[in-house]
Amino acid sequence: MIPPRKRVMLTLAFRNVVLNWRHSLATMLAIAAGFSAVSLFDGFINEMNKEMTDRYINRGMLGHVVIEKSGWNNRTIDDPWAYTLSAPEQNFIKSFLEKNNRVSASVRFLSFMGLVSNGRISTVFAALGYDIQDGLKFRGERWEWDAVAGKPLYAFDGPIVLLGSGLARHLDCDLPEDSEIVYNSDGSLVAEERPFSCQNPNVQLSVTTEHVQVNAANLRVGGMVDIQLREYNDRFVVMPMATAQQLVDTDRVSRMSVLLKKNDDIWPFISEFKAEAKKENMDLDAIRWLDHGIAATSKGGMEILSTFRNLFLSVVAIIAAMSVANTMMKSINERIREIGTLRSIGFRREDIILMFSAEGLFIGAFSCIAGFIVTVILGLLISNAGISFKAGILSAALPVRVSLAFSTWISSIFVLCLITLGVSWLVSRKAARTVIAETLRYVA
Repeated sequence: MIPPRKRVMLTLAFRNVVLNWRHSLATMLAIAAGFSAVSLFDGFINEMNKEMTDRYINRGMLGHVVIEKSGWNNRTIDDPWAYTLSAPEQNFIKSFLEKNNRVSASVRFLSFMGLVSNGRISTVFAALGYDIQDGLKFRGERWEWDAVAGKPLYAFDGPIVLLGSGLARHLDCDLPEDSEIVYNSDGSLVAEERPFSCQNPNVQLSVTTEHVQVNAANLRVGGMVDIQLREYNDRFVVMPMATAQQLVDTDRVSRMSVLLKKNDDIWPFISEFKAEAKKENMDLDAIRWLDHGIAATSKGGMEILSTFRNLFLSVVAIIAAMSVANTMMKSINERIREIGTLRSIGFRREDIILMFSAEGLFIGAFSCIAGFIVTVILGLLISNAGISFKAGILSAALPVRVSLAFSTWISSIFVLCLITLGVSWLVSRKAARTVIAETLRYVA
């Protein structure tokens, strides 16, 4: 229950802000603009983070957890097979995954390098082989069609390769001039076969096998893929796991990705796997997808954006504090006689401080409400405007969307209101300590 005297001061504060809104308009606009800017930027970051997570876990089939040989990052080009998973290790992992009720799906990958030639041009390639049907469980309906030209791997039987779009053009493969790559609104490819042509429909892949022998195979080009990263598109080749293992003459794989039923299962699963691997004397490691080297570039980019966001919020907080301080000092100087009158009829110093502090709080609250309305309107307009951007390392543009970041709105409202309340309290303390007689005699 608020005491009557306090209730009177809160009522006066509310009426002063509402009836004299022009005096604090500039401050309210500054705070509202800052709130809206921070909220929109945070909504963009949240949407980018959500999109990045989906593209790595599902589209890139990285899963929630990556299982590989301990020391994978220490591998060297002199012995690329030293840190791959042997058949017994694969069997152990498979057995563990089958018994673990946290697991939704798993897929094996084999990566290697070599030379690719179309008979006229030769260049270096980086290949990836994986279990096609297992990979589809990761991709889901949204990402299962990954061919920008031709057809995906699951549409073929037998040995086949898909080339990165940059590598394909280098090897004289391209789309017809009137052909258009059509994307859905969520950034996925429209599932339709797009014709393409190559001067040579087959390419020769030359590799060094696990047993340090040279092997080569002529494989048909079934289509082109775009893995988003321009540098990798220029040398990327993807094929079924059976074709990859036959080419490099091995039963080993580079890593296994695990898709879990829930995100919250990541750390419990990692702990369980490491404990079981240690028990069986298996030199294996389980890594959260975001901590894996494959996601390092995107993780670093998101950390930079988060740093900018925090700096931006700091600037907004400083501007809000300075604006409110200026407004309240001006208001107090114009209302010296009002302060004296209130003191003379029995109101105490803490009542005066309460009134001005409440005015600052109301200014902050009304500003945040206005900023909230602007944020919702602009967020919906931006998300539905079809705007896209193309970052330096990306080969395709990404849609610009702004999510409704409720957690950011709540934290921003709390911080800005706390700042306006605190600054108003500091400014009003001096006015409350003035002598009553002097305030009544004050002439502006």
